[in-house]
Amino acid sequence: MEVVPAEVLADTVERRHVDRDLCALQLDGFLRRLARQEAACRRVLGRLARTFLAGHYHHRLGFARLSDYTRERLGLSARQVQDLARVAERLESLPAIAAAFAAGDLSWTQTRLLATAATADSEREWLALARDGTVRALEALVVRLPPDPDERHRLRFSVRCPRRVRARWRQAVELARRMAGSELTLAQAAEVIAAEGLSAAPAPVDDRMPPEPEPVETPPDLGWSRVDVPIPEDVEKLLQLGPGGDPFTVDERLRTARRVMQRIDWQMGVLLRTFFDLRLHRAFGFPSASRYVAGRLGLSARKARALVALERGLRRTPALAAAYREGAISWLRALTVLPVATADDAWVARAGEVTLRRLVAEVEWALDRRDAGLPPAPPPPDATLASVEWQMRAHHDETLDADITFAAPPSVVALFRGALDAFRPAGAPLWKGCEKVLEHVCGEWESQPRHRDPVFARDGWRCAVPACTSRANLHDHHVLYRSAGGDNSRENRVTVCAWHHLRGIHLGRIRAHGMAPHAIIWEIGLRRGRPPLMRTVGDRYLS
Repeated sequence: MEVVPAEVLADTVERRHVDRDLCALQLDGFLRRLARQEAACRRVLGRLARTFLAGHYHHRLGFARLSDYTRERLGLSARQVQDLARVAERLESLPAIAAAFAAGDLSWTQTRLLATAATADSEREWLALARDGTVRALEALVVRLPPDPDERHRLRFSVRCPRRVRARWRQAVELARRMAGSELTLAQAAEVIAAEGLSAAPAPVDDRMPPEPEPVETPPDLGWSRVDVPIPEDVEKLLQLGPGGDPFTVDERLRTARRVMQRIDWQMGVLLRTFFDLRLHRAFGFPSASRYVAGRLGLSARKARALVALERGLRRTPALAAAYREGAISWLRALTVLPVATADDAWVARAGEVTLRRLVAEVEWALDRRDAGLPPAPPPPDATLASVEWQMRAHHDETLDADITFAAPPSVVALFRGALDAFRPAGAPLWKGCEKVLEHVCGEWESQPRHRDPVFARDGWRCAVPACTSRANLHDHHVLYRSAGGDNSRENRVTVCAWHHLRGIHLGRIRAHGMAPHAIIWEIGLRRGRPPLMRTVGDRYLS
């Protein structure tokens, strides 16, 4: 396939001399080509995901939950994988729509809409509507479509506060997850925190409308110099792959397709950044960039904004950008490391060495250290991540140099805002109410009776199996079975969830040996005569 021509790569720092119409036509051509390839990758992922989900292959690979597998191995959410599989399944009964999509006549958004609404008898009529109308018109006709995983309606909540309050917020989120016994998102944790706070301070909730989401900022003065990237040539080869016959083959093909899709996404982010900054959507008669990417490229506006935001962040960290571009780290790992990554590659190396679960914990630990005025360098891989005491900062310090931010449904944002207003003294800023809410819920949850098993507390009240996010139904497992001579010391005991204990270890899907807590070697996805799917010491990968 062609590469981006040299004239497109010319420096455009002097915007006065840029022919915007010519730039718009050139970039639009490359973006549409990349969008078609990205859609082809989605088709491959959907076909493979359908086989994977039908066989519950994540269990056979040693993962208790589909979400644990998809995040660790693919860098995608479980909902996204399920949605891809649903569309792939529907296309098998809609040959005309499938053929139009394979030929590039339909975008992914159009195909997803038609796969929901069309039947074998009506697909020709729906196909004509898609070809003759806009994506927005088609969306208006398809009223039964479930919400797109990238486009669920959410509001962004943000409050400016001192760093000690943000550190207390992270502590409250961790406690909320322990109390709930599950890996809550920030939005879910905010709902639990607000409910706990309001239960102790039943004040009228402010019925003001929640704040509108803030627009994405676009810094000026970005040129073409980062567009010199060849378009991947192996997308069509992936379309020839069969569904695979065993979980390990399907896993390998899923990861191959995901790496190609990630490289396409990176290129699209580079091009969209320039396209957005020059506001080239106007050249095609679209009132906004969001309308352009939906109507012209068949992408969700949320994904396009995320690609551009990630590209801007990666420009400040060349080592992280290179690792992401080459597929060494996934989309989720790049987003996780971005807040603490610097020009050196210490955090980039760590992103490829440990599980995503451990990486998230280390980044949160580093952010707490940075708030306390300490260096945010990565901790030793086997270190216990003791929380940084937020009291290290003077309690009277009221410098507003941090933010508490999360995206949630409007009802959750309103509930959390109501809790903050209920605790806020009259005339005080909103962050004062936030601090009082967090102090109350942390004190309440920390005062709960302790569990008598010290192994659970040592392991952070969660399953110790790498990549597992379970915090409920925990078992105290003897690494060396007592029937094989193992003792009852803490070095021979580790916390595992019920699924990994009963259906993982005892059914031979995973194996553990060594000394707890940091010297246990985990072998996940065991198979006869071949290496396991994953092999780690604690949460650190072994080659």
